[in-house]
Amino acid sequence: MSAQIIDEPGEYGIDWGGYLFGIRGGASLGTQDWSSFETEVNLGYHGDLFLESIPAEGRFGFWGLLGYHQRGSRLKRQRAFTFQGNPVILPADDFVFNNLSVAVGGKQVVSYFGTADLYYIIGVRAEYNLSTNLGNYDQLASYGGFIRNAYPFDSYEFINRFTYGATVGGGAVVALTEGIGGFIELTAQPDFSFQYKQGPINNVIDPYGGGNTTIGERAIRNFTVELSIGLRLLRKWRYID
Repeated sequence: MSAQIIDEPGEYGIDWGGYLFGIRGGASLGTQDWSSFETEVNLGYHGDLFLESIPAEGRFGFWGLLGYHQRGSRLKRQRAFTFQGNPVILPADDFVFNNLSVAVGGKQVVSYFGTADLYYIIGVRAEYNLSTNLGNYDQLASYGGFIRNAYPFDSYEFINRFTYGATVGGGAVVALTEGIGGFIELTAQPDFSFQYKQGPINNVIDPYGGGNTTIGERAIRNFTVELSIGLRLLRKWRYID
């Protein structure tokens, strides 16, 4: 039984109508390129509610979703030292941005493989930042201004509330019953805009070499790979003359 072909007599849009809806969620692997930091993949999570159109001839449809997505990265090196050589205890080991995401796009079935339909998706996203964990790094001020200034600031002067990007990927959907399907999906989600943009900070006292120094510009984009599982339900009705 194909998960995409709806077994309903008559012509869709004339004799009957409907849509698909459901929930999805899973793990997020986020990366960012922070100047002056060595970072690695950060494990987060995401969850969405979505709608899909009935696929034309069981092949192509449109989709939209609304959900919560974590973006960010993890510090590779978690040790720092003051000018006197004392260790600095970092209050966190990651940079996390909690975003509300809205996305729309298209979905194309490319193969019917046994009981599973294989598909790919492509779409565009707009996101709104709800919160971050950057405020944790304010505790570093107790070690001196230079140590604190070396880490990103919890300020919407630098954090961009709104970001946008693309979603591309693919997956497999399986019909569980006549009106319910399950799926697994892998997507890549690059951002086109900056999540954090901070200009250079001049005339910062350098405790290591004496005199003043400049903390360089930071312009950071998110890139996230998401692995999702979900349930898709069918809502349909018949038109009566």
